[in-house]
Amino acid sequence: MRNERRRRAWWEFISGLVLLLLTACVAPAPSPTPSPPPTEPLPSPTLTPSLPGPLITTLTLWLPEDLSPYRDDGGADLLAGRLADFGAAHPDLQVQIIVKKSRGRGGVLDFLRTASVAAPSVLPDLVVLDEVDLQVAAQIGLLQSIDGRIPPDLEADLFPFAIGLGRVGEATFGLPLAAELQHLAWSPALSPSPPISWSDVLSAGLPLCFPAAGENGIADDFTFAQYLGAGGRLMDEGGHPMLEEGPLTAVLDFYAQATAAGVISPPVVLSTGTDEECWAHFRRQGGMTVVGSRRFWTEWEGVAEPGPIPTRDGRPVALAEGWILALVTTSPEQQQRAMALAAWLMDPAWYGAWTQSTGYLPVTRGGLGGWTVSGERREVLMAVLAGARPTLPKSVRERVGPALQVAMEAVLQGRQSPAEAAARAVQSLR
Repeated sequence: MRNERRRRAWWEFISGLVLLLLTACVAPAPSPTPSPPPTEPLPSPTLTPSLPGPLITTLTLWLPEDLSPYRDDGGADLLAGRLADFGAAHPDLQVQIIVKKSRGRGGVLDFLRTASVAAPSVLPDLVVLDEVDLQVAAQIGLLQSIDGRIPPDLEADLFPFAIGLGRVGEATFGLPLAAELQHLAWSPALSPSPPISWSDVLSAGLPLCFPAAGENGIADDFTFAQYLGAGGRLMDEGGHPMLEEGPLTAVLDFYAQATAAGVISPPVVLSTGTDEECWAHFRRQGGMTVVGSRRFWTEWEGVAEPGPIPTRDGRPVALAEGWILALVTTSPEQQQRAMALAAWLMDPAWYGAWTQSTGYLPVTRGGLGGWTVSGERREVLMAVLAGARPTLPKSVRERVGPALQVAMEAVLQGRQSPAEAAARAVQSLR
């Protein structure tokens, strides 16, 4: 029992000694480092707001493919350069050019109609249409009047026909950009000067080609021009299509005299339906012919000289058509920008060179002054453009044209006298 107590005491002593040694080997925990005294937060740096750049406004122009600036020709290059210059002169404007088919399905007018209903936001600010589509677009409310918006100096420089070409009813909806019409081409080797009157044609004796076959039973512009040049009216006071017997008889009598003199060959002219065919015939045979202005001014050199269409009294008459700039946007601000672009494109220093490079005729006197042609040719063009009239309304052409065609064919084929054919034509319209 005593030995047991000794062993227990001994183990208690050893256990305490081991615990003491283990405790001594543990490193004391470091005292926590006192935090620095709180400080006031540093103020955030003041940021100077950056000034916004100039606000860019997009001006959208729809062009027919006939006037595309992306074509591979000199006229397209000139137009592209002029549009780029406008952007450089107006850094706050970006001109967006969209090219579409010139006519028909998928054309400019077709897209205007569709977008006006389905997606008005994609409509252009400015558009170029031909004279037929301009009438339609204005009548269905797709265009805005430009009365009072054409700069006075530009308006004063326009040939008279150009004002009429852009009118629909009593309002002006378009500013013509380029024109086409028929005029005369003649062989300088066969005549010293162009005939300007019927008597000149008969005395010169040169063969005359014009598209007497017409198109779809409707007389060609050459015969319409002869009738208008003889003083004939195509509409009465009520706006109804008509023909006047006196002027029509005079025209048909001239055709009969020219046939008898060998100047007009009925088999030739009655088998010719377009001025392109007349031009081809002229290049083979010479003499004189009616020709489309654009074809002439891109192919004339070394072949022919220009002249006005001969009329009864020698005063030039021609029916002009063309490409016309029109406003679509209803925003006053965009309208102002669009008209600034239109005026930019009509600047004589550029406009004359552009029209000549394309073969289109200018609609301003200043534009014609920019053409590099001889003084004699410039005088011819001045006379032709000064005497031009807007092309006929479709309703008038389709109503009067067939009667005019029937009368002309009857005289050229010798089936009726000029007076009889004219009387029947007038009666057919009553």
